Amino acid sequence: MSRPVIIIDPLSSGVELAPAFKKRGIPSIAVTIGYTDRIGYGTQVQTSDFSEIIMDQPNLLDIIKKYNPLAIIAGTDKAVPLAEELALALTPELANDPLKSLDRKHKGLMQKALQDAGVPNIKTISTSSESEVINWMKEHELTGSSLVLKPPLSAGSDNVFHIPQGGNWKEAFNQILTEPSKITGIVSETVIVQEEVVGTEFAVGTVSANGKHYLAHLIKYNKISFNGRKTIYDCVEFIPYEEELYGELFEYTKKCLDALGICWGAAHNEIMLTEKGPRLIETAARMCGGPVVIFARQASGSSQADKVVEAFVDGDVLKKDYTFKVPVMPVFLKSPVNGVISNSEILSGISQLPTLFNQYIWFKDGDIVPKTVDYLTSIGIVALSGDRDSILADYQKIRNMEAKLVIREV
Repeated sequence: MSRPVIIIDPLSSGVELAPAFKKRGIPSIAVTIGYTDRIGYGTQVQTSDFSEIIMDQPNLLDIIKKYNPLAIIAGTDKAVPLAEELALALTPELANDPLKSLDRKHKGLMQKALQDAGVPNIKTISTSSESEVINWMKEHELTGSSLVLKPPLSAGSDNVFHIPQGGNWKEAFNQILTEPSKITGIVSETVIVQEEVVGTEFAVGTVSANGKHYLAHLIKYNKISFNGRKTIYDCVEFIPYEEELYGELFEYTKKCLDALGICWGAAHNEIMLTEKGPRLIETAARMCGGPVVIFARQASGSSQADKVVEAFVDGDVLKKDYTFKVPVMPVFLKSPVNGVISNSEILSGISQLPTLFNQYIWFKDGDIVPKTVDYLTSIGIVALSGDRDSILADYQKIRNMEAKLVIREV
């Protein structure tokens, strides 16, 4: 029997890992690390994909060791620390740099690691003191400038706030220090405060093998202001990689991965392409979340999951070049309030859209949906694929349908 892979918390995009390994004859064992009650893609462990399912427990290392695992992989963001700890102990030849483990998670230390490596970065402070923020802003000539505040350990734009020039940053600062994370349930002990960088934001999806980094997908973000937040995903586009347009972006991404000690596996890199060049917003040592694997396969014929399998089974990514086949645009549905939906049939026309590729609608009549303030509170995703003009026409039809949703605030 082939050595199994261990997938820690196989949820979100992590649900795609076990089936991808199975195609190569590699069995998977799941390690579950908690329960999630939020809506979204991949919120349940697909039990039929695994030869065994093990709960996280104090003697987990000894249990996993008996299986002589081929690789240990994080399925979600919150799984990364445990996956890295187990990989270092049981498959050290496939582990990322342990000395930079915290740099890969803590968004303040992440920017410091870039600075230490001579990689352009964003001015950042991590603190629980308002007075330290004030002094830091004076030191860096940022008093009255637009800022971004976020927890040091988070994902999905959870509790990320954009403060306009001269705006009141203290309210967001104290909210982050008192409101638990939607993902971990933990209250942050400090707040990340950063200068706001302006430009076009991209998700550069990579897979690394023995320190070599490969492009798995390139996604252009389109975020909007909604419900008082600038963290709302309107739509994103899978786009072709053109060296003259995005060569600098990808070279910068590779420098960030090196600075953060990422040698093996997937990384989700969010990067702003500014007038001064690329600037890393944040990196996570796992695949991009949600149905991205499915969308990427449609756009390019491959995905992070497929390249992760190649990296760990073959020792290197086999399909090294990123090929682009067809545009894909996931469109995110949103709710203006926390409330009850009563006319979900208004979205039935989505199934008739000429460019419809896939749809994920996470509610029905009578369901309570959250007020959309970030990725985690989107209430559905509709993926369009085809020629771009037709996609844009269907995008507008989706927005017209969405505008007619009746959501009674509760």
